[in-house]
Amino acid sequence: MAEFLVLQHEPMEGPGTIADEIRSAGHTVRIVRIDQKEKVPTDPAPFGGLVVMGGSMGVCDQGRLSHLKEEILLLGKAVQADQPVLGICLGAQLLAAAAGAEVKAGEKEIGWVPVHKMPEACKDPVLRRLPENFPALMWHGDHFWLPKGAVHLLSSQKCACAGFRMGKKAYGLVPHLEMTAAMIDEMVSASRKELAAVPVEPAQILEDSSEYAEPTEELARTMWKAWLALVG
Repeated sequence: MAEFLVLQHEPMEGPGTIADEIRSAGHTVRIVRIDQKEKVPTDPAPFGGLVVMGGSMGVCDQGRLSHLKEEILLLGKAVQADQPVLGICLGAQLLAAAAGAEVKAGEKEIGWVPVHKMPEACKDPVLRRLPENFPALMWHGDHFWLPKGAVHLLSSQKCACAGFRMGKKAYGLVPHLEMTAAMIDEMVSASRKELAAVPVEPAQILEDSSEYAEPTEELARTMWKAWLALVG
């Protein structure tokens, strides 16, 4: 069995169902709390896989947040070593940056939106079981082009590249597929000022969650199990 490294940037954006499935498979989880000033490991080799979660910061904040540079370097090493990687939202942006893609601010996309599976995703070992279109919670304002050499997996109306794979085992996913309904409730409650500025109605997110969160969680757990099967 292996230990998986999780980098967490915000109190409300933990690994959720990803950690559940890692533990259910008999592995252990080491969560490094970036928001609590814990240090980013420099070597991915001791870990069975690397999971990088979301956060309110962005790739353009490297000048004031040195941990972002350290995470990009760590992700690059993990991809080169062909280790399993999951980048969620900010984690996907950092993975894209590690692969040389430009990441920049764009139109905010917050709420439950239709996500489309690209043709290559139909034969992808992790995403192939997803339906062609499905609702997912998006919560981001930064965007990136598909990294050179990557496989395009997901898109949404406002996010042309919402999911990609580098090599055989490294996945960047912009949707927050890891979240349970309870996690979404907590995030909405803590983000009312941000939502008012967009503007997005918190009640609409919660109403949509009551319909979509449970079936989306089931889809996500299937994905995480398939991703864990990539562990050597």
